[in-house]
Amino acid sequence: MTTDDELEKIRLRKTQELMKLAEQRKTRMEELKQAKEAPKSVTDEDKIGLMQFFLVPEAYDYWQDLYNTDDKKETAETIFKNVLYMIKIGFLEGKQITRIGIKKLEREIEGVPSSITIKRKGEKKRTVK
Repeated sequence: MTTDDELEKIRLRKTQELMKLAEQRKTRMEELKQAKEAPKSVTDEDKIGLMQFFLVPEAYDYWQDLYNTDDKKETAETIFKNVLYMIKIGFLEGKQITRIGIKKLEREIEGVPSSITIKRKGEKKRTVK
């Protein structure tokens, strides 16, 4: 085999890999588009039922509080869309989301960075980001 043949095989293999990646990205973008469109057809009763099923009771109460607050209603809607997407891709098979998971989603949506505060006896508070 000549080096030209080997190079051509490598190019062909790389091209096929890139085509496969492009197809996967295209499929992923279509799924995201469908996930964004899906919540438009969901009624409030369906939202409540889905969230009660996929959230632990404490997390559901927290989400309900967000949903009933005027300034956080948009965040609660986005959390619902994220939960719907996780259901669609099969991430929540046999699982439920905890209150910490809902709070984490809320912080990510609102753009609040995570931080750790350390307080030792006799020292001032120190925040680690």
